[in-house]
Amino acid sequence: MVTFKDKQIFIDGKPIFLLSGEMHYFRQPKANWQHLIDEAKEMGLNCISSYVPWILHEEEEGEYCFEDNLDLGAFIDMCQENGLHFFVRPGPYIMAEIKKEGIPYWVGKKHPAAVPVGFDGEQRPCNTIDYLNPGYLAECRKWYMKVMEIIVPRLQCNGGNIIGVQLDNEIGMLNWVTNHPTLNDNVLRMMSEYLASRYSEEELELRYPFWKQGETAVFAAMRSPKEPYSLEFHRDFGKFMRVYYVRYVKELKTYAEECGVHDTPFFINIHGTGEARIFDFPLGISQLYEAYNQDEGLISGTDVYLGEPTEGKYQDLYVINAMTDVMNKKENPLTSIEFECSDGPYCSLNGMRFHPSATSQKMLMCLSQNARMLSFYVFSGGENYLLHHPEDDGNARMAFTGELHGFNAPVQPDGTHNYSFRYIADTAKSIHALNELIGSSKQVLDDVSMAFIPDYFLTEAVYPKSEKMQALFRNLKRLRCAGQIDNIGRALLGHHISFDAADIQHDEIKQRKALVVLSARYMAGDIQRKLVDFAEKGGKLILYGEVPEYNMEAIPCTILKDAFGMKEPQYIETFQPVYFLSMQACGNLTGVAPMQCGQFAQAFPKDDSAILEVYGSGKMCGMVKPVGMGTICAITGDYPAGMQFWGKIFDMLGIHAGLSAEYYRQGIYIAQTESEDGQKLVYIMNLDCMDKNIAIKINGESLFENFMLGDKKSFILPVNVRTPAATVVKSTAEITGMNENSITFRLSQSVDKIYLLTDRTVIHAEDYEVGREEGLTVIQAVKKGKQEICVRFA
Repeated sequence: MVTFKDKQIFIDGKPIFLLSGEMHYFRQPKANWQHLIDEAKEMGLNCISSYVPWILHEEEEGEYCFEDNLDLGAFIDMCQENGLHFFVRPGPYIMAEIKKEGIPYWVGKKHPAAVPVGFDGEQRPCNTIDYLNPGYLAECRKWYMKVMEIIVPRLQCNGGNIIGVQLDNEIGMLNWVTNHPTLNDNVLRMMSEYLASRYSEEELELRYPFWKQGETAVFAAMRSPKEPYSLEFHRDFGKFMRVYYVRYVKELKTYAEECGVHDTPFFINIHGTGEARIFDFPLGISQLYEAYNQDEGLISGTDVYLGEPTEGKYQDLYVINAMTDVMNKKENPLTSIEFECSDGPYCSLNGMRFHPSATSQKMLMCLSQNARMLSFYVFSGGENYLLHHPEDDGNARMAFTGELHGFNAPVQPDGTHNYSFRYIADTAKSIHALNELIGSSKQVLDDVSMAFIPDYFLTEAVYPKSEKMQALFRNLKRLRCAGQIDNIGRALLGHHISFDAADIQHDEIKQRKALVVLSARYMAGDIQRKLVDFAEKGGKLILYGEVPEYNMEAIPCTILKDAFGMKEPQYIETFQPVYFLSMQACGNLTGVAPMQCGQFAQAFPKDDSAILEVYGSGKMCGMVKPVGMGTICAITGDYPAGMQFWGKIFDMLGIHAGLSAEYYRQGIYIAQTESEDGQKLVYIMNLDCMDKNIAIKINGESLFENFMLGDKKSFILPVNVRTPAATVVKSTAEITGMNENSITFRLSQSVDKIYLLTDRTVIHAEDYEVGREEGLTVIQAVKKGKQEICVRFA
């Protein structure tokens, strides 16, 4: 049975880390399946995942095909015969670069009322649909009844190998990216019922002057929201859509359970990365957290497409993981069920190339933050075959990417390996040597959290003709994530501070941790009150962005500003080539950081609390003030990630890292996990193409001096890790295997040192020297061209 508890995944009671890869059986001849499965095992996968394309299995209504390379059951069985788990993704929507996102053409033609009507009543060509249209749901139910005949007997709890079932794919994404909301009569009727349950009739008439004018007039007014009620509609529609997604997921889950799915997790995937950044990713969390937290047995999984982690953007993946984790139900583990593993763009062999270490480094960052499952998308390329009943759409194929699919995947369409294949395989070997420990250990955190406000991302539908909506959207988009993550997020990680996220919209704020808030001009009054209470009770608060002046419906709300004792601000923006907004440290930070140019500043009259000022203005955009028993530091200009500047602020607020990698420049990520019995794993990676000689310390005590971290290298270093033969007290080499009588290590240094606690005798070998230091057995290994050594015990 597959279960999850305490943020871990268990299979038959044992914790496990699942390393999966997406392999599309329908894009390969059946004769190729075994070879690709062999390749998957060579790369270190213990699970295979695949979409199940409804559009291919039922091109024509009622005419099902599960034969030849569409023989789903045979493919799942072959994976089980090879000792692999299986993660199945039967839609209805699958995306996967498939036409109509995987929905058969006949569904939309049969149910035209399900095709979305958008703002101003516009209907445009699109692939999305009204998820709760009764006709569409009836077709989904029939599809589930058919495909679950294959899936249910193969569930792990029924003796098979299926460990998870995904419901739909990237729910709500298509409406968001096109700004084409579903405003059909069916949807607006449900929204009207939702509003009637939330507000009194008097409140509704105040919010919506047209409320009593009849359904036709109400629907027309909602499709074209006027300024007097545009922000009210914006907020109410966003809140309603989250309930709408809850209902859709509940319907699909019910259909699956009616077909016999039981004791198996249902996954909902979260969309949102774009152009290899995360600036809009939290929008996907905001859309779906109520859906995937509504019931037991539901679990979220991220879609992560971030390219290569570099000094400029490695913070993106960290923040995704932290925000996803905090919005999961308390017991639910962190997973990524579309984890980019290519070494370049999927649609072409031309263009950019990622360093082959990119995927391995992203894997290790996820492990350091308690990820329990990573599923590569896509592991293998393939062919987009011709449809049997094509539309006249330009290529007649199943997908829109041309004849081939999955360029730059570890196994490319022509069967060759990409550059990252061997890197991933080596990383997987280290992971599986410690799989149970990795699957149960938890991140060691420092005393600071980054706040998450889901309603800051309630912006997937913005009426183009509403200046009020546009103003709200522009301010939120600029301040809720974007450059703020690049600046303070990178500053925290650059000082090796391991932080988690805090949901300050729903939860009480924990007093024991400092809190970083990415703050916009708009913030709900109850959240402002929480932040004031937090500070007054002794909390340490860093506010980065703007001090709020309005609530989320643009009604003046200055609870935080009033508590802060701030006067009316002036908003200053750069206007090149005439005016170059510049900020410089002042007050207690005078001289510690150079002047920096910026794009904006919310500037206040300067007083003794100032630590950052707008040059030549007499106004401050950075200040530290006591509030009650606590302290608030507000940085209200886009001051960049200057490590010296932020380091001084962290020192002032008592924010320090328990783990450090000392080097004169940035570009190192380091974090640690610990098991309940004290076994630790230190994850370290070099983000630059430059060797670095570093000192690693835990709580100020030296772990390793002069550790050579090679260019783009990453390692999992064991500390007090128990093996059947010995406890590895610390080691510069990675553990890659173990049994009763030996431990295998992958070397990382020209001379590696491994410290063992054991009452057994180490058998001497030419690969290493054996000595004693302070009661420990010390193995010293000189590389001499070898990548691994095997230490054997008598």
